[in-house]
Parts: sequence; structure tokens; C-alpha cells
Amino acid sequence: MSRGFEGSYQHSLDTKGRVVMPLEFRAGLADGCHVAPGLDRCIAVYPDDTFEEVRGRVTEAARRGTRQRNAARAFIGNSRRCKIDLQGRVAVPATLRELAGLDREVIVVGIDERIEIWDAIRWRELETIGLEDLATSPDLADLGII
Repeated sequence: MSRGFEGSYQHSLDTKGRVVMPLEFRAGLADGCHVAPGLDRCIAVYPDDTFEEVRGRVTEAARRGTRQRNAARAFIGNSRRCKIDLQGRVAVPATLRELAGLDREVIVVGIDERIEIWDAIRWRELETIGLEDLATSPDLADLGII
């Protein structure tokens, strides 16, 4: 994938726990993807090649101690390979939906190498905090955006 994922899109989970991936994201997931626990209790969606890189880093980190092993078990043990169906949907396992507190309305967010799926209410709360941080943080110069 030459370009990362970007943008946020509101969607709904269907009764089978599937969510439509935005059209702009589908080409990056066409060869397969993985759904996994994400940071801050979201669901992360990775293209297969990116997931393999992340899994390698997680596995390497697991050698450092008990907390890292526990995190690796939670991450890898709750990850699932998935395919986008003909309607552009990805099935999200019930365990991951529960972990992320997903009900019906979700926000699908492109975060460069991965996609995050958030409960819509939780996303709006975090987005407000993030926009405030963006407006006020002196550390943002380190990110190269100001």
C-alpha cells in the first residue's frame, strides 16, 4: 500500500456484526486483512502485510517480560483474519465488539497504516479531546504539523 488510510466515516454495524469499509479503504484491504484489539479500546483493522509486521513486533516485545507476554496474548489471541465481502463489509467478531463497546453506530477512522473502528459516542469524545490537544499542545511541533 503506497498511501496510508485517512479520514473518518460514520457507519452502522449490521445484525451479524459486519461494518462497511469506506470505498477509499477497500483497495488497501483487497488482499485480506486482520481485525485485532486496538489501543484505547477500539478495533484495529490491518492489511495482512502490515499485520504480519505488527505481530512480529508484538512477539518480539513478549520476550521482555510478563506484562508484554500478557499483552501479546490479548492482541494475537483476539486477532482474526478477515476478508472484505462483495458489499465491502468486514465481519467483526463478538468478542472484539464487546471489548470496544460497539453497539450499532460506529466511526471508521483511517490512521495511516491501520483502520480503527470506534463506538460513535466514544469517538466523538476522543475527537473533541484530540482537537483540543491539536489546538493547544506545544509538543505538536515534534509531529511536524506546525
